Parts: sequence; structure tokens; C-alpha cells
Amino acid sequence: MQDIDERKSITRELIKIIKDSGVINQLDITPKDIRIGVFYTGVVLSSGHAGMSYTPVQEIPEAVCCPRSHAKMPAAGELLNMQIAGLMDYALDDNALKAAVGMATLNALSAILLAEDACRYKPSAYGNALDLVEITSEDTVAMIGAFPPFIKRIREITKNLFVIDKNPKVVGKEDTFKIESADRLEEIIPQANIIVITGVTLVNHTLGPILELAERATEIVVAGPTASVYPEPLFKRGVTVLGGVRITDAARMIHLIGEAGSGYDFFENCAEKVIMRNEAI
Repeated sequence: MQDIDERKSITRELIKIIKDSGVINQLDITPKDIRIGVFYTGVVLSSGHAGMSYTPVQEIPEAVCCPRSHAKMPAAGELLNMQIAGLMDYALDDNALKAAVGMATLNALSAILLAEDACRYKPSAYGNALDLVEITSEDTVAMIGAFPPFIKRIREITKNLFVIDKNPKVVGKEDTFKIESADRLEEIIPQANIIVITGVTLVNHTLGPILELAERATEIVVAGPTASVYPEPLFKRGVTVLGGVRITDAARMIHLIGEAGSGYDFFENCAEKVIMRNEAI
């Protein structure tokens, strides 16, 4: 498995791509609004572009009203005074809340690069990322981070589905489907030829190690609002399909985040699902 510095190599490369693009200086970008909500964290830039990231509350070791440890947000009240470069670097932090703010910032900046006419990464489709993946009854699918709609869809095709999630009750009481422990990650991932990964792995720095284990995989899907990044670092490491979102109404997005909005709220009001396939594979 990778050491902690190697685990962050995808994020480091993404930060470098954005910095090297010069877009921050060209547009004189500053943070306009930042919200850390119960389910999602959002960042709106002075350019009008916006990005979001899952808020990994379960990663906080002291999720109480007044945490004294590193679990709290150290710069609360001062985030809008920070430089964009500093907010980007937050994505490398081990503090879960800082990492979420950093990833939302990277997603907002990625939206600028992806909107450029010269960008070689264009949407392949709009909708669910699985729409671009052919699954048969013979396939073995590993899912890291439970996507309940995906689980239902895949189970109708193949019985060879393993879902790994830290929350054993994530699929609900009415579903008897077994959720595997993260302890089985190194055992399950190498067996699968199709892997579906939550974008939250970008926040907790586990995506790199997971991709390293994907020995048999012919399809690797990374999906969710958190996975709305400039795709190059992921495509270079074998990801075949990236399913993120494009924010269509930044003001509405940030408002919903502040009122504990969930993914369904965003897709109905201020975001569309965008899928990109790695054409180099």
C-alpha cells in the first residue's frame, strides 16, 4: 500500500495542473462564498464558478458542538480572506473539514478549465456514470462507497457485487444486502473486473491506494459530486469513467448546502450530472 504522501499524489498533481494553467491570476480569482454543510461543502468563486464536495462528518473523531481537537475548522470565520492557492492546498490536509473545502475549491477551479474551448476533455454524456459501462452477469463488481441506486441496478444484472462502506446501515433496514467492511478492501478489489468508487475517496486520500489494487479491472468508475475534478490525474491512473456534476446555479447550490441539502436537491435545482470517458483506454 502507498505511504501517506503517495496517497495524496492525485491531489498534488491536480493542484499543479490548475496552478500551471495560470487561470487564477488571469481571472484574479478570490473566494466569494464558502459553506460547510451537514452533507456537502460548497465553494463559489469570484468568477461565478462553483464546486462542491462531500462533507465527511463521519471522519471527524470529535463531532461534538465544541471540538477542542484538530477536528474543528481552524480558520472558521476567515476562509473568505484566504488566497485561492491556500484553499487549494487544503485538499491535501488530514483534517476532514479542511480537505472538503480544498476539494470543493479544486472542483470550482476545474469547472473553469473544463469550460475552455481548448480543453480536450469534453462530456461524453449526461446522466448516471453507469450508463457508459456495460455490465454482464459474469462480471464481478466492487463498489467502494455505497450508491443505493447503483446497487439496485447492478444486482438486477449480476450477483457478483461487493459493496464496501464504513456505514453498515447505508442501504436501509428494508434491504438485507450485506455491506462489507473496509478491512476486506485488499481482498475484494483485486477480484473485481468492474470497480465503482465514490469521489469521497479524493477527500480522505484513499483513491490512490484503491486504484493500485485494481489489477483485473477493465472498467474503473469514479462518481459523485466530489468527483467533479479535471480528469487528467485520474485518467492517467486507469480510471475509465468519471461521473461528476456541473453547477448551473451557484447561488442556489450554496443556499441548499447551508440548509443541509442532499444530492437529490442539487440535481433538481442547480446541477447536472456530467460523464466523461477516458478515450485513451
